[in-house]
Amino acid sequence: MRTGRRCRFNFKELIRVATDRRDVIVVGGGIIGCLTAYLLSREGLKVTIVEADAVASHASGFAFGGLGPLEGAGIPDPLLGFSVWCLERHASLSPELEEASGVDTQFHLRDRLILAFDDSEALRYKEEIKWQKDVKGFHVEWLDQADVLKVEPRANPACLGASYAQGTGAIEAYRYNLAAAQAAEKFGAEILLRRVTGLISQGGRCSGVTLETGQLEAGAVVLAVGPWSHQASSWCGVELPVSPLKGQVIRLQLTADPMRASLNYAGSYAASKPDGLIWAGTTEEEAGFDEGITTAARDKIMGDLLKMAPSLADAELVQQTACLRPISADGLPIVGKVPGWENLYVGTGSGRKGILWSTGMCHGLADLIVKGGTDVPGVASLDPARFGGG
Repeated sequence: MRTGRRCRFNFKELIRVATDRRDVIVVGGGIIGCLTAYLLSREGLKVTIVEADAVASHASGFAFGGLGPLEGAGIPDPLLGFSVWCLERHASLSPELEEASGVDTQFHLRDRLILAFDDSEALRYKEEIKWQKDVKGFHVEWLDQADVLKVEPRANPACLGASYAQGTGAIEAYRYNLAAAQAAEKFGAEILLRRVTGLISQGGRCSGVTLETGQLEAGAVVLAVGPWSHQASSWCGVELPVSPLKGQVIRLQLTADPMRASLNYAGSYAASKPDGLIWAGTTEEEAGFDEGITTAARDKIMGDLLKMAPSLADAELVQQTACLRPISADGLPIVGKVPGWENLYVGTGSGRKGILWSTGMCHGLADLIVKGGTDVPGVASLDPARFGGG
């Protein structure tokens, strides 16, 4: 299997295109594609992942990996229950994937602080805490400035206070994607590096995919191509309103104790990671499909970082990365059967919460394929039919 970084090559997998029919073809080797393939393979289905570049080579491999179900797009309405379910499933899935793949995803719980620097921010966070504190499995409260510094001494003492949550989590996104891919392979899935160019259709049924050279047949197809979903729209004749939202992250080396909690402010974040570095981000850029890093983004992230933690001014910048998140027209994921097709499915549009939401999205897709329905809360509201088509 070829991966986006630190890859292990299996050349037999790279050159072989099996001639026998598969149960499911999954287009895309990010976390949505690989985890869906694992869940289907575990049920005994014969699955092929077709990836144009390399496993985890795009957003899934470079994501920050924060697992915060209490804030963000679609929260609390309509996706609070879905988001909490997703975090709970991460907790049980990580050891499951490690056992199957040998890869430690480094899932862990981590306290988080959202800093307030003026009265309006403080009021907004206090209003959110009123419902957040009632969510089972979390402890959420308002901390004044003195207590904020007790939780995270590097926090800016100029803050008025912070929303403090215990029970949120984090995971190493690249390792998670790699673990899902290798676990899928253990249960019989194959990974082929090929570029899909279209669908094979018979009436309203999808019977496979066309490649730059050749084709593959299957009983069902899952489209998990992230911000490149516009290409899939042309294949299936149904508008999948997803566009790329560029995000950049910097990684810093600090010769001191790791941060005790993640710091957040105005959509930006900073936290110590298991690799010993502090990761800080991020940006939300409409830059088309440009995945290059920029000095403007670096400076913006550093400015936000120093607003949250001025003492990190001496940290050494060691890496900057960029990726393209798939953002849907309404900001919510797109999960389900493609309108007008009997056996064509799509999972995309997760924006900045793709790593968190991956568990619910992939279980929803696997359930729909295997059982025709799912009990994962909130998946019904993510049906692509909400945009019309078919």
